[in-house]
Amino acid sequence: MATLYEITDAISYHIPVGQGHQIHVEQYGNPEGLPVLVFHGGPGAGANVLNCRYFNPDKYRIILFSQRGCGLSTPHFDFQFNTTSYLVSDIEVIREQLGIKAWLISGNSWGATLALLYAIAHSDKVLGMVLRGTFLARQQDYEWLYSAHGSAQLFPDYYAKFNPKQLPWTELLSDYQQQLNSSDQLAQIKAAKAWCEWEMVLSGLYPKYTQQFQICDNQSATNLALLELHYFSNQCFIEENYIMNHLGAIKHLPIHLLHGRHDFVTPLSGAYALSHGLNAKLDILNDVGHSSENVVYAQAMRRAADTLYCKAKLSYQKI
Repeated sequence: MATLYEITDAISYHIPVGQGHQIHVEQYGNPEGLPVLVFHGGPGAGANVLNCRYFNPDKYRIILFSQRGCGLSTPHFDFQFNTTSYLVSDIEVIREQLGIKAWLISGNSWGATLALLYAIAHSDKVLGMVLRGTFLARQQDYEWLYSAHGSAQLFPDYYAKFNPKQLPWTELLSDYQQQLNSSDQLAQIKAAKAWCEWEMVLSGLYPKYTQQFQICDNQSATNLALLELHYFSNQCFIEENYIMNHLGAIKHLPIHLLHGRHDFVTPLSGAYALSHGLNAKLDILNDVGHSSENVVYAQAMRRAADTLYCKAKLSYQKI
């Protein structure tokens, strides 16, 4: 049985990427090891050191970063010059600043989305990919998350709290943006909590996950909700079905997908279609949802990272 790796001290710093933004970067593991860049979810969640545990620190040079506007990147939760194309460009700046010719990339949820978009744009800089809970940012994915005909069918009681006005999903996103930008602080806090609670309901296998919302302070909840709405109300600033329409750019890469069969945020059908479009390896994890905070998901990620290391190392040595 695969256990998780222990991660110790980090090197931490900021890299200026333009337009007044500075990206916070952390490095763990072996400075001479195979470089792997870890993409966080959200948008807006920020780098999480727990995502290092899947990668052997003796073999990997593990790099975490917080995307524009979140985590310890500055300015904090600034939406100006904050779109997907800027995030992709930032990753190239990080790679060049660190003197890395090519790297393995890994991400979960929105992090998997951004990893795919980066790989499509810069496939010659990617050795391979390990993705989990992949979100494809298609119209049908937003409808699944926010309309009355998607995940709401699984949790109608919680959806009634999330969408008490029974608005169409596009109007629902606009309504939340208005509430979150309101001068009425109580209305703002109420909206932020409702937004984050719905996300946590879908992220876990059971609604008990809503109890964990208490650990999130009001301002953090508001900022996270606003940044997610900034991206989702703009279809993540990409064309409809962009990823699936550009798989030819990355078909040659070794790609390992992991997905919970009971993922209520990103249904398995998306990862299944992606795996066939790429001829990628797909591990379907039974009795697992969207959250990777469980032993089954964690061990599967560890095994995938160990397996992909051998393939990526051979490519890296040829550069």
